[in-house]
Amino acid sequence: LTALLSGCGGNSKPQSAGQVVPPAASSSQIPAEKEASLTYYLPTEDGLHILPATVKVKAADRTAKTAIEEMLRADRKSKYPLVPAGTRLKSVHVEDGTCTVNFTKELNQLQGETGQSLFIAMTVDTLTEFPNIKRVEFRVVGQLVKFQIDMRRQFLRDEAFIRQTKK
Repeated sequence: LTALLSGCGGNSKPQSAGQVVPPAASSSQIPAEKEASLTYYLPTEDGLHILPATVKVKAADRTAKTAIEEMLRADRKSKYPLVPAGTRLKSVHVEDGTCTVNFTKELNQLQGETGQSLFIAMTVDTLTEFPNIKRVEFRVVGQLVKFQIDMRRQFLRDEAFIRQTKK
């Protein structure tokens, strides 16, 4: 047993593959017990714009994944849900300012260019609330999303759809 333990890497710290701890999220700067605001976007009832919504979460839960999950949850509870029933978030991956967001196959059922544009706007604007995310790529089960809009490109924040106050 001693022989097995003695060859285990000396001073190196164990890390799991894919684990990323951003400096701003270190426990010495933001205690996990503290609350943080998380902003996501939802379509207006008229389906022409999006509105920001804010929810309080634990500071440790202020992540892109949680923001999209809150966006989907709030959309499902709205009077006129935009996102197809059963749509869930599979994964969020951020690298070099680009966020790849991967949904379940139900997202491909979202019909109409207006609805698809609103979904893109609310998702991109939700994710780009995080300073480390500049661009967003969409996937459904790892493949290109089947929308009328060209989904092969990366989307940048576009505030044209945002209505700041309800009218």
